[in-house]
Amino acid sequence: MSIFPKDHLDKDGQAFWSGPKRAPSPVEFDTLNDEHIKFVLSYANLIAASLNIPQMTKIDEVRELARNTPAQPYIAKKIVVKTPEEEKENPTQQQATVAAPDDDEAIEVLLAEIAEATGKVDKAQFSPAEFEKDDDSNYHIEFINAASNLRAINYEIKPSDFAKTKMIAGKIIPAIATTTAMITGAVTAEIYKFVQGYTALEDVKNGFVNLALPLFLFSEPSEVNKIKSKDYDPISMCATKSIPEGYTIYDKTHVNKGSLTFQQLFDHLKSEIGIEITLVSSGSFSLYNAWLPGSKHASRLNRPIEEVWAEISPEALPATRPYLQLEVGGNVIVEAGADELDFQIPTIRYQFR
Repeated sequence: MSIFPKDHLDKDGQAFWSGPKRAPSPVEFDTLNDEHIKFVLSYANLIAASLNIPQMTKIDEVRELARNTPAQPYIAKKIVVKTPEEEKENPTQQQATVAAPDDDEAIEVLLAEIAEATGKVDKAQFSPAEFEKDDDSNYHIEFINAASNLRAINYEIKPSDFAKTKMIAGKIIPAIATTTAMITGAVTAEIYKFVQGYTALEDVKNGFVNLALPLFLFSEPSEVNKIKSKDYDPISMCATKSIPEGYTIYDKTHVNKGSLTFQQLFDHLKSEIGIEITLVSSGSFSLYNAWLPGSKHASRLNRPIEEVWAEISPEALPATRPYLQLEVGGNVIVEAGADELDFQIPTIRYQFR
């Protein structure tokens, strides 16, 4: 709420909170408000049931305890947030975030408390709560009703009574089960076709199902897009050659020769496919760029590819993954005097061990 106050204006000077966007209003805890006390009552009893400690069921007793229990005032963190439109206008401006100065200390204290408590408790001391909507004494629906009503009050929405909340909760689980069964049935039917050899495009079906209407639509899927050579590509601004012709995004160029340096990979692709590489990337990481000023990446040519990746990536590659996905760019080797020709090949699956 402090990030976008009710009078906040967007970049065009229009009210940020308008139309379908409702401004939330903070609600101060009030022991005289039954909605507030019902939330405390139901929440506390859920925890008490899980910890196997005595429960307190009288609302007036809970109200009195809440009234006499001191609480530290909530202090909101100051965070500067920009809307997507503002980010587009200032893409280089970093988002400023000022966190509470004691966060790290608080985390360290909590970690120390957890370490001290480890081994001092037994799982038999706890009882997991299994949701049951028809038992009014377990406080499950009571908690849902209280929590949703407080949220409704925040956004000035009409609260619901206990009976309506119970009715809605009773419909959710059957709806989830019915939808899951429907999807499972549709997918399983396609699996039955596949294992019997029905793999032609016209044999399989896409499904669109809306159980609320109800609407069931099954259609023949479109053929996967094939990447073909072009006389002129607007991105490369020249002709491009697809290697192989008509490959799809599901195809891969396999390089399974163990650990290779960049130069060894380039030599392999030159001899096998007839292309010269000038750019190599893996996901968001640029591993090699021959066009950098001063041949900045020239020193990487004789280094193993996975070694450079590990040096750049902030996270280690899982020990069970012996390959990298590489994207490359460059030119097709053409005869002297011929026009320059870019290439497109499937993502390289470089298996280094």
